[in-house]
Amino acid sequence: MAIGLSRRQFAALGAGILLPDLTALAGLGKSANAMQLPSVAQNLAETLPQPAPEFHFMDASGRRLTLAHYRGEGLIVNFWATWCPPCRAELPSLVALNKVLLPDGIRVLPISVDSNGIKAVIPYYKKHDITGVPMLIDPSSSALRAFQVNGIPLTVIVNRNGDVVATLQGAGDWNSAAVAAKLRKLVGPALPKAPKTTAT
Repeated sequence: MAIGLSRRQFAALGAGILLPDLTALAGLGKSANAMQLPSVAQNLAETLPQPAPEFHFMDASGRRLTLAHYRGEGLIVNFWATWCPPCRAELPSLVALNKVLLPDGIRVLPISVDSNGIKAVIPYYKKHDITGVPMLIDPSSSALRAFQVNGIPLTVIVNRNGDVVATLQGAGDWNSAAVAAKLRKLVGPALPKAPKTTAT
């Protein structure tokens, strides 16, 4: 099946993989361990805040979720797959970033688009000792259609109001102080908590 590519998608080919011929593309490129990824600090495509498109995904137990479940938190939403070498190379830096930003109320949500769903993700997490981030799946790739892209990895930065404020098409190294500082600025400070009311 032929895919029409924009100039931006051609540029992203070096750092990402295009859908939908997943099995054919799984072996392309360098191994994940050999990839040298650029820092994302200067490469994020910032946008004016705009509502995230509606889509759903599932956790390891099969519970249906949306980004609204995380309203009030900053989100780094990463779409990846276990067969995608750039995704695999990028994931450890996102796991490290998550540890740094969680105290600020900002979390990484890695959403797998593996067609085998959680059956692909569980052994991958176990083999690579991935902890601290949830197992989330979107085996139908509905989110990629919602964002009107056909390649992974794709990372979307969502502020505390649920608005998209930046995206990155392709892989990058997220584990740096400069990236963390940029994300804190993009996401904004924590929203004030509603005061507790006392019964009269």
